[in-house]
Amino acid sequence: MTLPPEMTPLRVGYVALAGAPNVGKSTLVNRLVGQKISIVSPRPQTTRERVCGIVTDERMQAILVDIPGILATGDRFNQILVDVAAHELAGCDIVLHLRDPRRPLDPADEPVADLIRRTRRPVWLAWNKIDQFDGPLPPAPPGIHYEQVFAISGMDGRGLPELMAALAAALPPGPLLFDPEQVSDRDLRFMAGELVREKLFLHLGQEIPYGTAVEVEEFNEAREKTFIRALIVTEREAHKRIVIGAGGSMLKRVGQEARVEIEELLERPVFLELWVKVRPHWRRDERQLRQMGLKPPDSN
Repeated sequence: MTLPPEMTPLRVGYVALAGAPNVGKSTLVNRLVGQKISIVSPRPQTTRERVCGIVTDERMQAILVDIPGILATGDRFNQILVDVAAHELAGCDIVLHLRDPRRPLDPADEPVADLIRRTRRPVWLAWNKIDQFDGPLPPAPPGIHYEQVFAISGMDGRGLPELMAALAAALPPGPLLFDPEQVSDRDLRFMAGELVREKLFLHLGQEIPYGTAVEVEEFNEAREKTFIRALIVTEREAHKRIVIGAGGSMLKRVGQEARVEIEELLERPVFLELWVKVRPHWRRDERQLRQMGLKPPDSN
């Protein structure tokens, strides 16, 4: 998108999307951006690292920060996610608190609500998933001052024009922070690894995906087909066997489904090579977490 000079200065700023795990933050980001940049699954805490979606039009450039879903801190990995979430909330211009009207006082929302109470940023409430809700909206939950309230659906787009118009009026004026054609702050290498991880969440058992991570070891676009080699890390040998599956069936399924979506993303053929390695207790090991790019926001 090329913006003529008379369209500037625009309204430009960061909008944090915060809420309980599985409240629909990633689906909303993908809908607003117009393409898939955040992975989605029915499991809570699918998003682990900050992913920004960038929406640029003639009114504004809104950088939508998909904050990882917050669960109880049981290990160093989850503590880092909480620290990252707090850091991102503090750095945004507006916090959009997504809540589910079917569960207006959901206990799972309390950890993120606690972080929001500590911020000094304007907070808006968005009742998401109204496509799945009948009846009058519940009153705003107590304990947080919401400057504006919206009813939206990240799935079918209901209420989103009103939300985006409000953002265009509220964000501060300023120069563009990203190229108008850019839709994410993450590169293709990162997004390819996330698509592999998404398929693990979709096809593995209840607990196993949380003990896995994906590292893209090679991303080479110089060939006729983009060559991607990715390592799937598990915590236990038994989990490795499940990820591989009988005769390699699960690994093949994950690879085939991920490859199709990566090809759609890159708009060219892809050769995807996956392998699996055991790293015991990687979620508790600071060195391994840093190696995977998972580190506290105040570290170098």
